[in-house]
Amino acid sequence: MPAKATEDSASIPDDRLSIEKRSDGSLVVRVRSAGPEESRLADAVFSFRCGDPQYAYWLSRLNAPSRKA
Repeated sequence: MPAKATEDSASIPDDRLSIEKRSDGSLVVRVRSAGPEESRLADAVFSFRCGDPQYAYWLSRLNAPSRKA
């Protein structure tokens, strides 16, 4: 059985993740690639708008106390 999206995304370490809330309310999520620089893939970038299935998850992750420090 495949893992749920929230379980997979919770495994992304905070040091490889940046979440930005734009002026229009959309969220931009960037996951920095890992590995040796010469073979590293491009960063993965996603955007979510209010109403998207994962929007609430990423908004809560943006507002998490650990990200406020």
